[in-house]
Amino acid sequence: MNGGIKISKLTALLAFVLILTLISGIGAAAEISVQPGSSIQSAINNSTSGDVITVSPGTYTENIKITKDNLTIRSESGNPDDTIIQAGTPNANVLLLKADNITISGFKILGATDPIHSGIYLSSCRNCTIDNNKLLNNGLGIYTLYSSGNIISNNTVTNNEEYGIAIQSSKDNLLSGNTASDSSRGIHFGNSDGNTFSDNTVQNNSVYGFYICPRSDRNLIYNNYFNNTNMTIKNGDGNSYNITKTSGTNIVGGSYIAGNFWGKPDGTGFSQTAVDKDGDGIADSAYKNITHSTYSDYLPLVEHK
Repeated sequence: MNGGIKISKLTALLAFVLILTLISGIGAAAEISVQPGSSIQSAINNSTSGDVITVSPGTYTENIKITKDNLTIRSESGNPDDTIIQAGTPNANVLLLKADNITISGFKILGATDPIHSGIYLSSCRNCTIDNNKLLNNGLGIYTLYSSGNIISNNTVTNNEEYGIAIQSSKDNLLSGNTASDSSRGIHFGNSDGNTFSDNTVQNNSVYGFYICPRSDRNLIYNNYFNNTNMTIKNGDGNSYNITKTSGTNIVGGSYIAGNFWGKPDGTGFSQTAVDKDGDGIADSAYKNITHSTYSDYLPLVEHK
């Protein structure tokens, strides 16, 4: 009798462990591999929230729409030059995000050549990460609309017809470590509040390098390298163009992080001509009344010597 009771208890215990194992497996994140000749969109369609989609090197010709939250889509190599997403239809966005908590990392994204379409378009997105991508030969490189809390970092955005990165009606986003060059317009802030723009390189854009509209408020812009003929800074409310002088290597190699480097291709920009008698890498005078604006950069950077 006692032996029978022990066996029954053991059986019940094993059944309980099995049930726990099955429950813990429900909803567990999976890694989905995409190989050349396969479709990234199909992998997204077959994914569940929390999955990681890893894309092997190759060229994938398609326009991708993401409406499912909590996905990571990354290149296997981490090298944008060998994992390419080419628009299948040039008059549509290459990647359209309409979901939250999406990560896109390690791709070269091109071919949305229609002027109103983008390499990556975030529409009403929250907490997405766009990192380590190259976007070129699109109407717009990266475009956000009604999106908040996103991180756009370490991307190279070049040779786009209209805009490199455009932030429209979006708030509380972080843009850091990006390079926006050789497009018509480098960076555009329209009706966007509370964003942080730091550690970026903006140069050689033909119409303007950086534009911030008068309805964009409480944005923080510091430690950026600007080298463009035209910078259009409107007033807004509560925007700031420097932080308190802080020890650390700045974007032009100096020893302090503070304001921005304001250059022009012909060498006549404020930071290229400013005096720095004490050699701390910060101009001795503020860059007052930045072009088209009443704002000043009180701690503008100069070239490190």
